[in-house]
Amino acid sequence: MMGITRRSAVVLGVTGLAGMLVGCGGGAALPETIPVTGAVMYKGKPVEGAEVQFWGTGAPRAASGITDAEGKFSLSMFDINDGCLAGENVVTISKVDGAKAASGPTPEQMLQDPMALAKAAATQAASKDSGPKSAIPEKYADRKLTPLKENISASNNKIVFNLAD
Repeated sequence: MMGITRRSAVVLGVTGLAGMLVGCGGGAALPETIPVTGAVMYKGKPVEGAEVQFWGTGAPRAASGITDAEGKFSLSMFDINDGCLAGENVVTISKVDGAKAASGPTPEQMLQDPMALAKAAATQAASKDSGPKSAIPEKYADRKLTPLKENISASNNKIVFNLAD
């Protein structure tokens, strides 16, 4: 006898509902971004492992990237390496000195969980007194104190920061 059991009907119903929800979208469209790449230098040397964040006016979150051994970065906001919003952006750069400080979320985890970055920042702020020291002047890490601002456009999207004391 080939009938549908109650369990099969429930599984089919839940699967169908999940498929409809995924297909419906229904959310607001994401703002358009411009791919941004660059480098961070301090005292003439590349800064490895620095977090670079671009804070666009009215942006729902910062675009961020981590520098490699050559100080190079690529920004991600809604997707990997998608860049940041066009227009005026306040830029923060932070770098903790020493062996890898508290392990934080990866860029992929931050894209999946927007609160991951906030949690990592709160953890870092709570351990500021006893934790590792900044490898670059702290003014660059503070959105209110940083002198770094960039007006991002399709023709201005490759940025090099030469940080000074």
